[in-house]
This record gives sequence, C-alpha cells and structure tokens, in this order.
Amino acid sequence: MATWAERAAREFTDAFGGDAAWAADAGGRVNLIGEHTDYHEGFVFPAAIDLRTRVAGRPRADGVLRIRSLNLSEEVEAVVADLVPPPVADWRAYVLGPFWALREAGIAVPGADIVVHGGVPFGGGLSSSASIEVALVALGAAMAGRSVPEDIDAPEVARLARRAENGFCKVPCGAMDQMASACGKAGHALLLDCRTLAFETVPMPDAWVLVVADSGVRHAVAGPEYANRQKECAQGMAIVRAAFPEVAMARDLTMERLDGLKGRMPEVSYRRLRHVVTEDERCLAAREALSRGDGAALGRLLAGSHESLARDYEVSCAELDILVASAVGIRGCVGARLTGAGFGGNTVNVVEAAEADRFCEVLARAYLDRTGHPTTVRVVRPSAGVSVTSLRP
Repeated sequence: MATWAERAAREFTDAFGGDAAWAADAGGRVNLIGEHTDYHEGFVFPAAIDLRTRVAGRPRADGVLRIRSLNLSEEVEAVVADLVPPPVADWRAYVLGPFWALREAGIAVPGADIVVHGGVPFGGGLSSSASIEVALVALGAAMAGRSVPEDIDAPEVARLARRAENGFCKVPCGAMDQMASACGKAGHALLLDCRTLAFETVPMPDAWVLVVADSGVRHAVAGPEYANRQKECAQGMAIVRAAFPEVAMARDLTMERLDGLKGRMPEVSYRRLRHVVTEDERCLAAREALSRGDGAALGRLLAGSHESLARDYEVSCAELDILVASAVGIRGCVGARLTGAGFGGNTVNVVEAAEADRFCEVLARAYLDRTGHPTTVRVVRPSAGVSVTSLRP
C-alpha cells in the first residue's frame, strides 16, 4: 500500500506533471472535552485524528502560487508578495493564508505549484481548516529552507497556522485546532493550556475508542453566531474586570465571583461565562478520569459538557442532541457530547472498543429512525501531528 507521501507525490504529478519536491500531512482533530474555552485562554483536551490533509508542492522562481484543490477541482493563483487578507474568506483564503502568515513572519516563501487533498470532512467540526493550514505552513516552510521540526517546531507551525486563520481568514478562533493538528501524538489526547500553549500528552486507554457521528448539519465557524458568543462574553467580562481588575480572562474567573456579579450583567453574558468557567473545570477533571480509566466519571463530565454547551452557550442543535441522547442509551457507550464549535457538525463518543462496531451500526440506525436522514458514524484514532517529507531523489 502506498504511503501518504507517495500518494501526495502521485497526485502532484497528475495535476502539474513532473515531480513534487516536498509533501506534508496533518490531521483533523476531535476535541474530547473543553469547548469554547480556547479563545478565553482556558483548557482544552483534543486529539489529532487519522482523517488527514495531505499536500505536495514544487517551488517556482517567479513568486507565483498556483494551488489546486483536488476536493473541489478548483485552482487559485496569486503572487506571494501581493497577498492581502480578502474581504470574504472562502476556500482560497484557507490555502493562501498560510503563505501570507509565513511571509509576515519574515520567512522568504517562494512561489510554488501545490496540490491539496483534504481527508477531513468540511464543516463537520473536525477542523478541516486547521489541518489544511498546518500542512501548508509546514510545506511552505520546507520550501523556504526551514525544516520541521529542526528549524521550526510543531508549536510554531501551529502558531503560524492560527495566525493565518485569525489574520487572513478573519476567524477569531483560539489555538486548539492548530495545536492539536500540529502537535498530536498517536494513541494520546493533548491537554493544552491555551494561555501558555504548554501541553501534556495523555494516553487513551486501550479499552476505549473514539467514535465520531456526523449530524449532517454543516456549520461555518466564520459565521455571526460564533462571533456573537465572544461579544456576549466580552460584555460580561467588562463588568468582571471593573470589579476584579486582576481577572484578565474568563479562565481566571471563579463561579463564586461570577455568581456575585450575576445581577450586574446581562443574563446571557452570565450563562456564557458560566459555561466557560465550568467547562475549564470539567476539562481538567477529564484528564484525571482518562488517566485512571474511570469511565463513569468521564461519562458524567461529557454529559455535563454537552448540557452546558446546549443550554448555557447555546451552540447545539436538534440533530446533535438526538445523536447524544441516542448514543448514551447504546451498550458500550462511556459518554457522548458535541465536538467542535457546534451549530452542527459531529458528536464525539467514547466507546468500549469491544462494542465499537455494533455501537456505530446502532447509532446510525437510531439517527435515521428519528430524523429520516442518514449519518456517517466511524471510529477515529488519535494520531500523530504534522509530518513533512522531502520527495527529492
């Protein structure tokens, strides 16, 4: 069976003729717990997964980027020196943004012919955008003579990829998606402190697997509701900081202080911040539950997270709620919740490995029965972070 790099090389040759010089590969991510906490500098607990994006490229001397999406059968062309953030971000922004971020960081990115093949479902909450950005930052750095991880380590790749999403695509996301995609470790989840970007790898018990179930509802993180949640939190945090100037971000807030200010802020801001505070607590507790293999504790934490996301942060939807409610009634389910930004996308389910195949079949059937719509339910494996390889002979 061909390796990912061999497949990327073949795809490049089919698209442009000749040989690619470099290839890179990065995973999507599933977030076990810790949702809408990253942009509050809180804690998250994701894992890179084996649904991945692979890219291949060959430098050009004229400074022109020619990038072909194999998923969309479309191509974009731009001059590296002329890259500026577009007024509206579409797929082209996500493939050009990494080169803008590299250029802005002082890395002399050459022009290049590049193919992109995304294996992460778009808009499904598994971070297809981060996997594309991370893979392309690593590829662009390699073509500029900066090898990964020798010259640029994985956290720096993640930082540049996040800069692309924040500054070029205008998505106000935190660091979680890019850090998981770049820094993942096979068989492990990643407990990440989004303030310091320090992380700890925590092994997944062999007795459990991760299952993702697609609601079929596509979401757009760049949409207004995502930004609205941040504005509602900011309104509440302005009142918090007036009372407690030492509280820099929501991750520094306690429920005691928040409850004391409840009557002084909009009710919606209180609920949004209550989610952030309690979700940070659940995230840290989940690390301990996973380390102990304590399924009962982990299940309660996942349930609490979904309830908070649905009621306090209001980012669930009927389809996600149906998937979660159906999953917890199936034999072998340790716990379930929505994963990603919400408003659609996927749920994550921790399932006993011996029951995984049956679980997938039963959940898919239950969702079809309750909604009339089919769903994709599949096991995903915690996988390694970004990988770059030279294709030169």
